[in-house]
Amino acid sequence: MHLLSRYDPRSHCGSLARGREHALDIRGAVKRWPRWVKVLSAVILVPVFLLTGLYLSIAVSFWPDDYFWVEREDAVMPVWVEGNIDSGVFVVFNHGGPGSVGTLESIIEVSPGNGQMGNESPIKVLEEQYAVVYWDQRHSGMSKGSADPNDSTPDSFGEDLALVVDELDARYDIQSLFLIGQSWGHTVATSYLANLEEWADNQARVDGYIAYKGNQELQQAYVVARERILVHAQEQVTNGVDVEYWQEAEEFYEQRPVITEATDFMHHIEYTYGVMDSSISLMSRIMNSVRASLFSPFNGLRLAPNNSKTVQAEEFMSYIVSDTSLTDVIPRIEVPTLLVYGRNDLVAPVEVGEFIYTEIGTSDADKELVVLEQSRHGAEDEDVAKFQAAIVRFIEEYR
Repeated sequence: MHLLSRYDPRSHCGSLARGREHALDIRGAVKRWPRWVKVLSAVILVPVFLLTGLYLSIAVSFWPDDYFWVEREDAVMPVWVEGNIDSGVFVVFNHGGPGSVGTLESIIEVSPGNGQMGNESPIKVLEEQYAVVYWDQRHSGMSKGSADPNDSTPDSFGEDLALVVDELDARYDIQSLFLIGQSWGHTVATSYLANLEEWADNQARVDGYIAYKGNQELQQAYVVARERILVHAQEQVTNGVDVEYWQEAEEFYEQRPVITEATDFMHHIEYTYGVMDSSISLMSRIMNSVRASLFSPFNGLRLAPNNSKTVQAEEFMSYIVSDTSLTDVIPRIEVPTLLVYGRNDLVAPVEVGEFIYTEIGTSDADKELVVLEQSRHGAEDEDVAKFQAAIVRFIEEYR
């Protein structure tokens, strides 16, 4: 699971992390901006977003058939198929979050491990050989409709994935099908593969599964990360670095061996990205959102309210924080599986990958755990090529 909002609370434009990846909830940060910055931002950004909306309204009406929408239970979700469709090999990318975005991944890496937004996604290279399917989950990304996050469970997302697969099967000649579950997307894929009533039939349609920095529950990841963050906090206090801040972190974790509240999870995420030193700046999120909006069906104006609606849904987020049901069904997964985790990741620690490797029902010959030794919550530096090579090797073996 990854964050929707990763602001550094100690930066000049930061605030508490009140969401997870890709939140553009900028209200708290904007209040701290000088007046001239607010005026300049309005002069520059408002016309850009208005022009983007005009562009979108014109462009989407002429968008190719490989960008389409699926609808279920008040959620209207976009699906974008890119790459080598003629290969017959389709790779369905399930994005993180919840409340993040998948279609944007075709343009830039949405969840960079190093916090440097704007680079090409490591997934993008797969389009050279295969068809890559990007889709935005309910109340996420570019999705539309009136679906209430508080009415959603992980199985709601799993059912949506089933609908996406059905629609792909109706539109294309699929010879091989692979799923990628990135961060929270692993929860979505696990629901589809192991928890829905039709889980066995769903697995029969899939040739292989790739879990990339994924959690199927938050408690397990929290317990591992908690110990590491406590060590880091104690070191910072000893060295006289941000003593008050890290003393508060120590107190927070000492009082919470587990977490049950969504608000506690948000504070945990703040500390997590502080330790990993990989927060994405607010301005970087804004500028990359504008850039992406100009050259695709993506529109940052829709992402922001979707993200806010999701992460501010207290019932839904509390359920996600406390739910452990998918861990119980992990042994049902028997399809060939590739697990990829960063050695320095505190959002989805490598211990989670080790647990999944041990617990899934896939035979030893058909499962593999790849550890990216230089990476945090996303492939970094030389690990990018290692990650890409592992996926291609896996797909070629099981297609």
